Amino acid sequence: MSLSEIDGNYNPLQPDSEGSYEEVEHLLEEEKEEEDDTGAIDYNPFSDDDEQEDLAEEDPQPVAECSKSKRPRCEKLFSFNAVFCQKLFRNQLRPKENSSTRVVGDSIEDVIECLWDTGKDLIKRQVVFQDNVPKWAVDEKPKFDNVGKFFLLQDMNARKTYGIENLTARLLQRWRDQSIKIFVFAYSLDVENKNQFNDVLKHLITPSKPDRAGANSMRDESALANELQEGHPHLEGHFSSWLLWASVIHAAPAHEQEGMKKAPNPPATISKYFRWVGVSEAARLEGVHRGMVVANTINSRNLRQIRELKMEFSTAMVVLQGAFKRLEVMEAEAEASSGIVSAMETVMQPEESELSQQLAAEVTNCFDDQHA
Repeated sequence: MSLSEIDGNYNPLQPDSEGSYEEVEHLLEEEKEEEDDTGAIDYNPFSDDDEQEDLAEEDPQPVAECSKSKRPRCEKLFSFNAVFCQKLFRNQLRPKENSSTRVVGDSIEDVIECLWDTGKDLIKRQVVFQDNVPKWAVDEKPKFDNVGKFFLLQDMNARKTYGIENLTARLLQRWRDQSIKIFVFAYSLDVENKNQFNDVLKHLITPSKPDRAGANSMRDESALANELQEGHPHLEGHFSSWLLWASVIHAAPAHEQEGMKKAPNPPATISKYFRWVGVSEAARLEGVHRGMVVANTINSRNLRQIRELKMEFSTAMVVLQGAFKRLEVMEAEAEASSGIVSAMETVMQPEESELSQQLAAEVTNCFDDQHA
């Protein structure tokens, strides 16, 4: 029996025409271990009681799929449509659908690996609780071995939820060409309710002493800048450069900040603001020599500009001296002209004639009888 002959209506207990019982024996072994889906979760932890009653009254709406007559038959043993949803905590209701894809594989391991490759981008970092206090796990990036701590699968028709460890060949065969919801937990299944998620926000994600805008305060950034400066003695830079590095770390997602603090070098976008210190005396001397060469080149350029400016000022001084001499000559000429005009004014004073004296003598006072 070829894999292309297996579809959703195939009965694994019915042998084919050639009498092959290999697939039948494989599925019978799985059937003995999980009769009536004993590994499934009998309740739906992702909805409340009212929602369960509403769902019981309504008929389930199947996800639209291409017809089998128009779609080429999948040659893989297992195949189903996966709808990926990210959850922040386990009891979160109605999570948003992020993406959907078709999961295929010839074994359970292939299916799990396909799920991991598609949904791992929705995982941030594992959170563990120690004495009810959330802490980051040791691994900054979750690994494939921990896939069971971040994934749950929900049969949309049967309303049952399964863990990765509950997947069996019979269950996957029954899901063929069906739509299955894949719940991906950003901080692992250990974050079960909203109260625990609020603790995660309080202790790990939100700043401890935020400013008015909700960001990290300058005191926190200065403390982180000092910590970075002490932890990276091979780097040199102005304190504003260390503050910039601290700001970049605080602006990153919370689950990535610890790794960025331990990074040996700053991000590439701000690396130009730092200088790598030589590790040996020879390297230090070579660096000093290169710095002196650069400084000498800069000084030579400045000296040339200063000399050019001095020549321009000298030329300007010559022009100003000539103008000053011309002003002195013009001042002397103006003084001489003033003396001549004053002498002429003294010599040519006006005098009264006989006619003017006669007219002045005839002027008398008359009695005003018009305004009495």
